[in-house]
Amino acid sequence: MTSKAASKRLTIGFPVYNGDACVAEAIESVIAQTFTDWEMIICDNASTDRTGDICRDFAARDSRIRYVRNDVNIGLTRNFNKAFELSKSELFKWVAHDDICLPTFFERCIEALDANPTAAVAYPLSRAIDGNGNPVDRYDWTQAHRYDQPSGAERFQALTADFDQLNRAGTQNTGMYLFGVMRSRLLGKTRLHMSHMWADISILAELALEGPFIEVPEVLSLLRVEIPHASAMMLQGNLQGWQEVLDPRYATKVGTQISRYRRYWEYFVSVGRSDLGPAAKARMIGFCTTLVARRAYNLAVRR
Repeated sequence: MTSKAASKRLTIGFPVYNGDACVAEAIESVIAQTFTDWEMIICDNASTDRTGDICRDFAARDSRIRYVRNDVNIGLTRNFNKAFELSKSELFKWVAHDDICLPTFFERCIEALDANPTAAVAYPLSRAIDGNGNPVDRYDWTQAHRYDQPSGAERFQALTADFDQLNRAGTQNTGMYLFGVMRSRLLGKTRLHMSHMWADISILAELALEGPFIEVPEVLSLLRVEIPHASAMMLQGNLQGWQEVLDPRYATKVGTQISRYRRYWEYFVSVGRSDLGPAAKARMIGFCTTLVARRAYNLAVRR
């Protein structure tokens, strides 16, 4: 007998922790989609507010919504991964509990994937909103860097170089890509979200090795900023607090310092485990070494 999850073309992974201020609006934006062949797996990370009640109410009213609650908070990273690990569909998409998908998001991204069989992910453009849903003009996410180059090595190099230079300045947005619609088969070849800081860049780098990122040139996503979450701790210099949110197992003083720069090591690992040929791997190892050297030089100059 075919399971309910397998019968749906798209699974929505919906990780959440203490999101009662925004969670209903986010779920309603999924229910309002023009594409309807989906299921949603809500992974509640042991919330202590009204999140559980709100989510259970939606699950009771819509058979496509499944509510799963962790007994304890396992950290943001593992909760994100759990949502994917519980899925069985051909396509997968994470939805953050405080973001909004405009009605044709799923439909337009799936059309783009159908038109590009080798693509790993299709993503629309985004706008930033604040906690009240008002536009935040200091972020311009209505255009994006493209990672649709023909080879995995080219995409990996372009993405890691861009984020190394731009992400710290807030002029690049991992969420635009990370919350796109992905092919589950290719996402499953990555190591998913790892427990270190900026692990969103690591997973995108691995996904770029698997296939192109296809842009839907429409604003179909509203990403919420300027409300308390892990990135706010980073901006305030509370790196250990950020690590506690990501994965409390490594929120020690030493673990936090390792986490801060671990993505550079993971670039080497990603290249090594990829399907690139020996010559391409050698070139990419050289490129990763250059990234590390540049970062070390910048840190030395800053001191």
